[in-house]
Order: sequence, then structure tokens, then C-alpha cells
Amino acid sequence: MKDLINERLGLLNTIKSGLNDLTEADLEKLEERLLKQFILDEYVPPKQTKEFSNVSEMKKANLSLNDIAITNGYYISGDGGEATYIIKDYNYYLNEWLPVDCRKVGYKYNKLGTDLMLIDTPVDEYGNHTLNNGLVACLLNREDIKAEQYGAKGDGKFDNSEVFIHLFAHMKKGKITFKKDAIYLMPQRTKDNIPDIYTTVVNPYAPYMCGRSSGCQRPIMANIDGVELTGENSTLKIKDNDWNTVGTADFALLNLFRVIRNLKIHGLIFDNNGLTMDYTNSVENHGIAWKQGNTMIDSGKAPTVEDGTVHEISNIEIYNCEFKNGGTTRQVNDCGGDGILIINPMENSHDINIHNNKFTNWGRWCFAIDLGGNGECIENVKFNDNECIQYENNINSAGKFRGLGWIDFEARKCFRNLEVCRNYVKGCNGWAFNGNDKISENVTITNNTIVRTFYGLQTAGVYPYMFEFYYVNLKNLIFKDNDLSKCEAASRLGLSCNNAVIENNKLPSSKSVLSIRRPVGDIVIEGNEGADLGIIVAFSYYSYPSYFNDEDIKNDNTSIKFTNNKGGVKGCFISKASINRKIDLIIENNIMGNCDVSYFNSEWKFNPKQISINNPAFSARGATFIDLAPYNYRNYPNGGGIWIKGDVVSEKSTMRTICTKSGYLTMQGSFSYCESDGYFTANASKAALFLFIANNNLYVTLTSGTFGETSPTHTNGIELNGNIEVLFLKELASIENTTI
Repeated sequence: MKDLINERLGLLNTIKSGLNDLTEADLEKLEERLLKQFILDEYVPPKQTKEFSNVSEMKKANLSLNDIAITNGYYISGDGGEATYIIKDYNYYLNEWLPVDCRKVGYKYNKLGTDLMLIDTPVDEYGNHTLNNGLVACLLNREDIKAEQYGAKGDGKFDNSEVFIHLFAHMKKGKITFKKDAIYLMPQRTKDNIPDIYTTVVNPYAPYMCGRSSGCQRPIMANIDGVELTGENSTLKIKDNDWNTVGTADFALLNLFRVIRNLKIHGLIFDNNGLTMDYTNSVENHGIAWKQGNTMIDSGKAPTVEDGTVHEISNIEIYNCEFKNGGTTRQVNDCGGDGILIINPMENSHDINIHNNKFTNWGRWCFAIDLGGNGECIENVKFNDNECIQYENNINSAGKFRGLGWIDFEARKCFRNLEVCRNYVKGCNGWAFNGNDKISENVTITNNTIVRTFYGLQTAGVYPYMFEFYYVNLKNLIFKDNDLSKCEAASRLGLSCNNAVIENNKLPSSKSVLSIRRPVGDIVIEGNEGADLGIIVAFSYYSYPSYFNDEDIKNDNTSIKFTNNKGGVKGCFISKASINRKIDLIIENNIMGNCDVSYFNSEWKFNPKQISINNPAFSARGATFIDLAPYNYRNYPNGGGIWIKGDVVSEKSTMRTICTKSGYLTMQGSFSYCESDGYFTANASKAALFLFIANNNLYVTLTSGTFGETSPTHTNGIELNGNIEVLFLKELASIENTTI
């Protein structure tokens, strides 16, 4: 061994003579790198080398600078903690081995209590060890670490909190491997179980690595690029009823701060054990959470990554993991505990891929991007192929079902290239999405199965909707092949919708309508099936999205196609902002229990045979009927269509109704199906979009207000009546009944 090393060192000396421009530190790093390659990749040590059974034995040995020590285990030989060390002094450990942002730690609060005071980082004594002679055994390979090399035990009993605090802080690039089927217990950090040098339970790396107010006590990773956490059904578990009762802020089982790039996590179970956490524990019991942190500390600024970036989360892949039992059982509506939580990511954040995971018994959300924001655009977010289930035992101490919903995007962000596909969700399943009135485009929601059940229990704070995309201007939405038939909850697909394909979805009853606001572009709704054939899609706010400029309005070419559906449609395509706007409206080949549509600005056709229930009231105001209108129970033709003199409007065995004057046939509504046309009443208060009859004409109010004394008579455009703007729509048709 010695001869081989001397040979390699002789080669290094030769190299040094030709590298006069390099510093001694540079040469030392080169020497270490070559030696590491030699030891790990080329050399199989004979028995006479400096080998030890375990760490304790190594620490007692009289080793010298630059010696190589090999242990066959951490506590005992063969326990999985075997490692190779290079022997150095403390100065090397502090200034060379430790990452830059780990070279200082907080050990006590300043006099004002505003931040932790900093000292040079002591040897951790978990992955790296102070020998009895004062030298330091430094892990030679710091980019491929087994948890056991830091002293972890996956027996479900050992306290691994301190182990993981150091391990996760040190790892900036490389892989951490966890033992198959191991359970790594993680109690809270208390003054009884931390090194004597520390006077606070805050993670000591937090203030320097993450900045002021980053005071969680559990493991932190920050400023990383290219880290992989890999397990084989390995569990990181919070101890029973032991999340955070010591009065110090804590947030997640694994906390991510500052710059997180190219992180891959797979094969791990994050067990927050929340159903054992009583009222004494804080609710911020999340699985994985990212927060910004900052660079401010009392003594100056914390280090940044090499390119100066302060905050970023990008190129993240989390798969084949389980997130279970987040939050607590406290008697509050928000029981806490997201599976994966991202707090206010910056616009430079992108490519977050969460797939093939299992989420069970969450206290708030499976996946949340929460708090802050001003419309920044996050690109390439995926939540696909996940199983999300809340079981009957997911209750708080008041016996109420825990959870708020399924996905939460409350960070007032917009998204580009967002996918939520092939997920199975059972339990709390609302998706809240605040888009800050910005454009979210290329949103794909497909092949999800969602079941809403609360097992007959009261709920703690469950959101009542399914998809609530408020303040979201959706552009290029694909919503297809989803099974929502067992999810009785309404959905609002955006503040506006520009180009959408809504196809082949199984939908619940008409109590749970898909709401589309401010439609523009091509809107295709085809092949969907509602449980009761009632309204499945409702259009509203027939005006342009807020981001449309004059050129967009000029080039507007909206098409709405509602075809081959088992269920009805509702929409009043009239507004003050779009008086003369024309759309290509197609409603064909559907089986509908109800239809309630009003549109007059261009010709469109409607076949009343699409209405499947005998004699229901329906509305197709403004349409040209291509078949006979059915009679209502008063023997009056349903539908409110446009008819030409001489048309047979309706017919049954004993009676026929003929159009005797071309125009609009007055609507008679019924109960919840659709409203009848109203009538003018002097000095009456009316809301906008009130359709009414006056002087043998059909009008609509464009604004709310109070009618004047005299009914309108104009037959073109808009006139003011009282303080209401009134738009003329159509002259009325006349009909005559004859006996057959």
C-alpha cells in the first residue's frame, strides 16, 4: 500500500513542478482528488492497511496527517456504516471539507433575541470525527453517502434527528442512500438531546446557510445542485406526539431553503405521524417544504451560490414516495400538514415533477404552492400518476374529517405547461388556484379519477368545490377523460378561458357544473356525460379577458362547440362589453335534460329533439329551430327560438301551431330549468341581463338600475330607460293554433 501511494505522490510532485501558477490550496485539492480516485476506484487494500472495525476504534488510533483510514462499520463491523476517511486538521475540515454555507453555525441568541450568534462550525462528530490526538477524520467521498455513515439507525427507536441535521446540511451535490425497509425515527430537538455548545434547539446551520428567521429545528437542505435521496421503502418518521411542543418554530420533516436545483427524491416514506399529535403540537407538520430564506444575518450576509442566485427551486423530481399523516389532531379547521409544500417560489423556478407517489391522510393539501406572489410565471409543473387517499380514521380530536382539499395554488402565481394527469383522489379533493389575474397557459388535466367522500363525518375545514380556478386566465386548457362522477362539487375553470378542449369526462349531477367565464378562442365541449343529463357546462361573463387589447378584440374569432354530450349547457352570450360580438355557436347531437342558452348576434341552429325529457322547459333564445318545438304543459311551444312566417312550430295528435309573423317566440320558463321572459314595469329595479317584453319587442338590460315611467319602443341599438341601458334584440313572432 505504502509503495503504491508513494508512487502516486511522486507523480503528483512531477505535476506540481509544472503548475507554478496554482496555489498550495489548489495543489492540495488536486492531491486529495487523485488520492481519492486511487483509493476508491483502483485499490483493494490488503489487511495490513489502516483498517478499523468501527469509528470508535479509529478515533483511538494514533493517525497522522493525510493518512487514509478505512472502517468496516460505524458502531460495529458490518452495520452498513463502513467508510473511508482522510486524516486532516480542523482548519482543513472548516475551510476545505465543509461547504461554504456550513462554515458557521448559530449557537445562542444575541442580546436582542433577533438572531442566533455565529461561531466557526465545530466538527459534527457524526459523519466526520475528532480523533483522540486532535486531528479530524474527514469522509473522503462526500458525494455518495449512506445514512449509516453518519451514524443513522433505521430500527424505529434510535434518535436520528441530529444525524440528519448534519447529513442534509453537508450534502450539496451527490447521493444519500437509505437502508431498505429501515425506519429512521426523528424526535424533536430539545435541549436535553443536543450538544452542550448549543443553547437553542434551532437547527444550528439555519442562520448562516438560510438566513435570518429560518428557524426550524429539523433537517435543512439549502444551496444544492445535483442531489439524489434514494431509499427502498425507507421511512423518515416523526416520533409519536412529538412534533413541536418546545416553542421553537418548525415546519417540515425535510426543509428546503434558498437555492434547490436538480433534486431527485425517490423510494422514501415521509411519515409525519400527525394522527398522534395532540393540541400541544403546532400544525406546521409538513412532509417536504421549500421556503425562500434570506441572506441577512446579524453579522452580515450569508453566503450565496456561485452565480449569486438567492432563491430558486428548479428541476425537482419526487417519485415513488409516500407522504402520510401530516398535520395534527388539534381542534381547528386547518389541521396543518401538506405532503409537499412550496412557499412563494420565484419566477426563475421551474420544472417541478411530482409523480407516482402516494399521499394518505393529509391535514391540509397533498401538494401546495402557497402564500405571497405577484403573478410570477412558473414553468413545467407536473403532478401525475399519484394516489391520494384519505381514510376513515383521518379525523381530528373533535371527530371532524381533516383536510382542506387536494391541490392548493394560493401563491398568486401563473403557470406555463402545467400537467395534472392520471391521479386517483379519494377524500378531500378541492383544487384552489389563484392566478393573480395573469395568464396560465398550456394547462392539461386528464385521466384523473376523483371521489369525494367524508365517510359520513363532519368536516374540519373542507373546501366545498372541486376546481376553483379564481383569478386565473386560462389559455389552452385540455380537460379530458376525467372521472368526476362521484365528486359532487362545483368547478370554476378560470376567470377567463381562451381555447379549451373539454372532452369525454364523466361528471356528477347538475349541482356540480363546470363554469367557464369570458370564453374566447376555440371552446370544444364534446363527449362528456353528466349523471342526471342536467347542465354540465355553464358560460358566464360574456366579455373579453382583462389582458385582451384592441388588436385582440379586433381579431376575435370565438367558436363554441357543444356536441355529443349527455348533459346540457347554459350561457347568456350577451354583455355591454360585447354588444356586437359574433361567435360561431354549435349545439348539436346532444342528449340533454336541460338547455338554457341566449344568443342573438349571428345565426345559429338548434334541434329541440336534443332535449330528452318530456315537456321540460328549455331555452335556446335566438336560435333557428330545425325541428318542431315541444309543447309545455300549457300547450305553449318551448324554447324561445326564431321562427319564419308559415313555419310549423309545434304539433301533436290534435293540435298544430303555425308561425303567423316572423320573429322571436316568447319564452315560458319553469322552475329551475330556465327563466321566463319578463315584462317591463315602470320604476322597477332590475339587474343587468334581464330579458323582457315591451311593445311587442324583446329587450335586455345591459346595466342594473331602475326603469323609467315609459316602456321602450326603439327597434335598434341601445337607449336609456330610466337609468338602465336597454338593448333591442328581436321583434316578437306571432303564432296560431289550429285543430287537426
